[in-house]
Amino acid sequence: MSRVSVRYWVRVAILAALVMGLAWAAEAQSPGEACAPCHEQQCEGWAQSAHARASSAYQALAASAGAVAAWGPYGCRQCHAPASVSGGDSGVSCEACHLLDRVGRMGAGDFHLATDGVLRGARAVQSPHPLVASPLFSDALFCAACHEQYHPTTGVVLQGTYTEWLNSDASREGKTCQTCHMAKDLPSHAFSAGGADAAAKGKALAEAIALDVKWPESAQAGAPVVVDVRLENVAAGHALPTGKVEGSEMWLEMAATVDGQMVYTETLPYGVMYADAEGSHEPPVSSADAASVFSDHRLPPGRAVVERFAFVVPSDARGNLAVEVRLMYRQTPAWLSERLALPASPAVVVHRASASLAVLEPPARPTYVPPTATPAPMATPTPSGGPDESAVRAEGQGWLGPFFLVSALLLMAVTVWAVRRRAV
Repeated sequence: MSRVSVRYWVRVAILAALVMGLAWAAEAQSPGEACAPCHEQQCEGWAQSAHARASSAYQALAASAGAVAAWGPYGCRQCHAPASVSGGDSGVSCEACHLLDRVGRMGAGDFHLATDGVLRGARAVQSPHPLVASPLFSDALFCAACHEQYHPTTGVVLQGTYTEWLNSDASREGKTCQTCHMAKDLPSHAFSAGGADAAAKGKALAEAIALDVKWPESAQAGAPVVVDVRLENVAAGHALPTGKVEGSEMWLEMAATVDGQMVYTETLPYGVMYADAEGSHEPPVSSADAASVFSDHRLPPGRAVVERFAFVVPSDARGNLAVEVRLMYRQTPAWLSERLALPASPAVVVHRASASLAVLEPPARPTYVPPTATPAPMATPTPSGGPDESAVRAEGQGWLGPFFLVSALLLMAVTVWAVRRRAV
């Protein structure tokens, strides 16, 4: 087997292990037995979160890809199984967060877990175990430790959620990650609405994204139709979607039909596209092979984008043109499921808008009428041999020159005589 094919299958194994761990882990790792009896609600919320499945993903990844170890201490293990770094139970469990006592540089898993047995929390309360209040638990930097990631060899941003928040209005208004992801109306410690439930996730996205469609009043057979779709990220303090490209998929699609027959369809993806070391971005490049960012088309926090769909209605179309716009979401990208031969993740409708446009008759074609030639006017010829009018006019005024000359000489003579006479 060639070196290229071996490398290809190693990459496939890595991706397969990661997706299997994230999306198809049969059961999430249970938090420590010492926590569940007193913190049942928190443990149930945690079980719905992506944190609960991060350890399963890491274990599958580490078992199938020894190359991950070459990424150093700030690689996969530091964030997917942080407790194992300090010798505790593997996984993003209770201890993984409540032992965190220091965050170094922004992101890349640069944080430290305490070994003194003292748990940290947002506030100190009476507890049967040692507990101290930590200001980190109300600081977005706490989340940045893992939610700001860079490729360990190429330096490409793989997850810039913290930076996106820093540049958002939410950050300037004093809202932190905890403001939304630890809100009281969410299941405690689920960290996001819906968690692993795709339908609930779609509902949460519907509240975060506003959709407005500008429809034309009608359509005309044989003429273009233009539909403008405005999407605005009104609630999320980061881009949508955020995180790694393997984590989710969102796209906008439009379809137009006449009498049930499709006449136009188009899909616009939202997300980051990477290029590999050869500069190619097709087929889709995974985070592991990202050498550069090919494109970044997402919904920035607090910003809006306007997408324009344009097509020509068939000239033989009659009746009504049914047009539908849908914003869709999927937890695992279709390209990844297809590449790894895994079950397809269900697509969820976030927003839907539709309209029925009456198709007008095509405009009448003008009849071509060739222009009629018009004879050019003929100039009246001057009779040959006759005197030219301008010459005659000049000849009749030829005496004026000598007249003015004689008059001027007489005037000069009279002037000289008058001067001499006065002098005498």
